[in-house]
Amino acid sequence: MAQSQPHDSSSDRHDHQIMALSRILKSLRGSTTAEEAVTLALDHVRQEMDFEVAWVGLYDRINHRLVTKGCHSPRPMRAIRTMINLTPGDVMEQVVVQQRPLIVADLQNEIRAGEWGTIAKQLALQSAIIFPIKRQDVCFGLLVLASPDWGKSASLGERSYLAIVMGELAEALHQFESEQQRQQTKRLEQPLLALIGRLGSLPDIDSQLKEVVRETQRFVAPQRTRVFWFEPKGNYFWQRTPGLAPRPTSLEDERSLHIAVDEVRGLYQALCNQQLVVVGESRGALKTIISDRLMQQLKAESLMIAPISRQGDLMGFVSVEGTTPRIWKEPEKQFLIGAAQLLTVALPAATARETVRQTELDQHLTTGVIQGIHGDVDWHHTLQTCFEVLQDRLSIQQFFVLLFNPDRNGYDLCFQSQANRPRGVPMLWPCLDDIDWEMLERSSSAISIDNLSHDLKLMAWRPSLLELGAQAVLAGNVAPGNAPEGMVLICDTISRQWTTTEQSLFEAVARQIGVILHQWQLQRQLDQQQHIYESIQWGLQALHKGLHPDQLEQTTLQHVMQLLHGSAVLLLSWPPGSPTAAVTQFVSQDTSVSVKSNHPIPVGSDAVINWALQTDGMLPLTVNELPTETTDWFIAPLGSRLLITALRTAPSHVVTGVVVAVSPAHRQWANHHLTIFKLLTSQLAWSRRHLAMTAMLTQQRQDLENLNWYKHHRLEDLYRVLGQTAQNLAHLQAKDTAIAGELQLLHDQLTAVMENAETILVGERWQLHQQHQTMPLISLLNRLIDRVNPILETRQLWSKVHNESNVVLGGDMLKLELILYEVMVAACNRSPVGGRIDLWCRVLNLDWLELSVTDDGQCSPRLLAELSQSNPADVLAPSALDGPPGLHLAICKLLIAQLGGEISFSILDDGRTHSRLLLPLAAYPEAHKPKPQLNSVMPTEASSTSLT
Repeated sequence: MAQSQPHDSSSDRHDHQIMALSRILKSLRGSTTAEEAVTLALDHVRQEMDFEVAWVGLYDRINHRLVTKGCHSPRPMRAIRTMINLTPGDVMEQVVVQQRPLIVADLQNEIRAGEWGTIAKQLALQSAIIFPIKRQDVCFGLLVLASPDWGKSASLGERSYLAIVMGELAEALHQFESEQQRQQTKRLEQPLLALIGRLGSLPDIDSQLKEVVRETQRFVAPQRTRVFWFEPKGNYFWQRTPGLAPRPTSLEDERSLHIAVDEVRGLYQALCNQQLVVVGESRGALKTIISDRLMQQLKAESLMIAPISRQGDLMGFVSVEGTTPRIWKEPEKQFLIGAAQLLTVALPAATARETVRQTELDQHLTTGVIQGIHGDVDWHHTLQTCFEVLQDRLSIQQFFVLLFNPDRNGYDLCFQSQANRPRGVPMLWPCLDDIDWEMLERSSSAISIDNLSHDLKLMAWRPSLLELGAQAVLAGNVAPGNAPEGMVLICDTISRQWTTTEQSLFEAVARQIGVILHQWQLQRQLDQQQHIYESIQWGLQALHKGLHPDQLEQTTLQHVMQLLHGSAVLLLSWPPGSPTAAVTQFVSQDTSVSVKSNHPIPVGSDAVINWALQTDGMLPLTVNELPTETTDWFIAPLGSRLLITALRTAPSHVVTGVVVAVSPAHRQWANHHLTIFKLLTSQLAWSRRHLAMTAMLTQQRQDLENLNWYKHHRLEDLYRVLGQTAQNLAHLQAKDTAIAGELQLLHDQLTAVMENAETILVGERWQLHQQHQTMPLISLLNRLIDRVNPILETRQLWSKVHNESNVVLGGDMLKLELILYEVMVAACNRSPVGGRIDLWCRVLNLDWLELSVTDDGQCSPRLLAELSQSNPADVLAPSALDGPPGLHLAICKLLIAQLGGEISFSILDDGRTHSRLLLPLAAYPEAHKPKPQLNSVMPTEASSTSLT
């Protein structure tokens, strides 16, 4: 029993607390006023908690202070004031902000106690518990429990108990506050419904505005209510209705006000975005929207401004103003918004009729412009009509039509008209910035600039527009949704707002002007194509005229200069392989451009020549980029533009000329100019080559014909001498019988020589004639060695013939012998003194014999490369085949191909030169075997490399 007594006492106390808690919670829920709830809670805490002082203060959010609502203490607390201000950093504000209980061990010495520190000293209080009265995240007030004892606190259970009681108190205070707000809330439905009915019966906009002002003044009860109207042309707001105030105002207050948009740019942007602008006790961040100057101009300390719009355009605003700071309630804001929107939808019928009439007029004007565009061949007259229409309707001062020119990377001025004194307009406008270009390309509407000085659009054109005196600009793409290649601009010399109707009219006219620009573009393209066609036709006619090369060059350069509208054109040329060039042709219509014709120009180091040779196409330059070595022979004004190109034909052909076109610094070449330049210079290059080849071949033919005629007649003379010698031998043979046999042998030899000569004289007078003969290989080799032997002995060469067969060759044996002789002579001449030459013979099959000549000489790689080609890369370029031995070997290659054989030249792995011939054998009854390939590896080559 003794042990159960403490347990029973604790249990009884707990039950008592639970019952007391249940009663106080029920009482708080049943309280009818906030004061009653606070008193109940305070009495209960005083009874249940062992603290001498219990105090409750409710939080005033607006004034940031605590209002004393109840207090219990052993003696009267005169020191406690009704209002206790909260200062930043004190313990009371800390609990209000953080909404967590705070235990203070010594309230008197707590430096952050604030006014409670003074109270604690007066009442000899030390320890204290500060407990928030909160609901969710809202603090309704504080409970302060204080005691004279130092360090007195509350247990965890007691703090939980206080949390429950204070939470229920906060819930009750919330209910009372909500009910009070509901009862105090203004009902705006009835006033707005009544206003709708009255607006519909009023005859004009001014009557409607006055009614809205009157009803707003009655519902909101501000110091003043008035309406400001927006004037687009001039860009300002003006007071359309006098300020309606509860008591009379001075004449100065009734005076109409003008507010420039430039001074209230932030407010204007907010109204355009359909925002309600509210200024209460503190403006704070709203200073960017509502300036001090505007507040002074309106003589207001608090205000609400609601926009009045119509079809997306700002018409004005309703201003509700107070001369003292004021917290505007939500119903007041909603009423003002509703009243302004009612004006938007309830404009008088007269305004609607005027709008319809203006729309019909705009449609009529647009239709007239369209008919003028499609029916008038004088485009300038049509554009002038467009300007007059827009000027009459929109009161604009300037009108520009621009067309993008990609060659100049800017906009050409196609048309311009100005109402007042015409100002100088630039003929070339710079290209738009990327942002403006993309905006015009993607947007279906025009760019609207109300005040050019404060707008960042069209920055590339801003200097030109400001110089022309423009302040407000409308810029439209004639083909919305496409690249802004055609632009129409209208400008006004004063700041103004472009309405939706004005923009729609402008965009409609701009789209129709796009038809004119499109026709201009087509005409310009036709003109350019005509120039190109005329250039082609001129080039063909010049080629057919058979002009002399100098005449062709002079005429072509003159034509190029005229088509490019240039200052001069010159031609640098040099013979193939020559180290120096010269100015061979020069045409000019500008005396400031000159050249030194006799000045030698090094091909390998001159800048103009090398830049042209290194560039595949045309190279634009300026005179300022030329080095001093070039300006020694070429003189032109600084800044002059140059267009340089090499006279190229086929890639394998060497270049022997460079054309340089010169123009003034201010002139720029368009794409069609470059096309014409490229076309004419290409024609010049091919024509020069054609004439050069024709002249070369004609000269070669003449030289060969002369040589053939001379040698042929010399051979006839030799034939006549041999005939006389044969007759003399016949006379001697008849007179001297002792040596008749020897003389007969000589006579037979002379007869055989004469027969061969007669064959040449008769059958090959002007062209070669093939004779099919047969000859054993051994006989051919013996004749070849006999021919070559003098050269072998002279150069002390060792030679050996490697042959193990005696096949019979078929073909023109005389020509074949001469070809073999030429190959052996070339081998002997390139072999060093004391060198070695081997002649290898190998039968490949019944139809073909391989004959190879190897020597120790060094053959030029260039000669081998050109001999391996079927045709020369460029017959006009210097070649290793222009003279012996290359010329002779090239002739042998052509002749042996005509005889049915082949020949090739190469370098063996050991460095020896290898001449390989493939010769046909005399025909056999067996089937014909195919010709072996020269590039295949033959046994002879393998064996020849092993010889020493």
